[in-house]
Amino acid sequence: MSNVESFEITLEVSRTDGDDLVSFKVPVPSKNSRVLDTLLYVRHNIDPSLGFRYSCRAGMCGSCAVVVNGKEGLACQTTIGSLDSDIVRVEPMRALPVLRDVMCDMDPFFKTLINSHAALVSNDPDRTTLRIMPPGEKVRKSIQDQNGCITCGACFSACEWSATKEGYLGPSAMNRVLMLALDERDSLGKKRLRGIATDSGILRCHGLGSCSTVCPVDIPLQEGMQKLKGLISKGDFD
Repeated sequence: MSNVESFEITLEVSRTDGDDLVSFKVPVPSKNSRVLDTLLYVRHNIDPSLGFRYSCRAGMCGSCAVVVNGKEGLACQTTIGSLDSDIVRVEPMRALPVLRDVMCDMDPFFKTLINSHAALVSNDPDRTTLRIMPPGEKVRKSIQDQNGCITCGACFSACEWSATKEGYLGPSAMNRVLMLALDERDSLGKKRLRGIATDSGILRCHGLGSCSTVCPVDIPLQEGMQKLKGLISKGDFD
């Protein structure tokens, strides 16, 4: 890659119409330019039919998750310079149906959250607000370590079981179950662990850590999966 500030890259984008990959020459003003900038350039200046998804452009919504040069990431946060290549290949996430080009149907991913019952059920339903855990509280620290998921689906895409094991819950849903198992304000508590102690849940996880390496908000998912296995090995379901 050129050392000068502005340069040109070859953007290869997976397409659902015609050829699998289509190449575009895209001028890039800076190594700090994002992959999303190059996709927008193509849509605005070369091919308005290019399909991709984005929203906040600040790494908060997860809408623009794609596979860039073989690794999951957010198009709005992945800089061209970090790829260290004059060829940038953008493909849709794995294990999810493709709607158009690099836009995926996120339904299978969101259903993992539904199937794992990953919503807090208050153990005090008469309260209008949840009890706030003080910053120094030990339980809060355990939960906070795993918090921050933006439901982008990158971890689901990166895990090899998502595409090969039907009904697999995936790291995001199981991480949420861990948080709820640790949260004393939840009425189901550790009972959810019984639902994921299956071949489609945590027992299928081999701890390779692909999920952690692609998480855009750096949640220690691999560590969380190990914590889940620890709770389940104790039979701590009640």
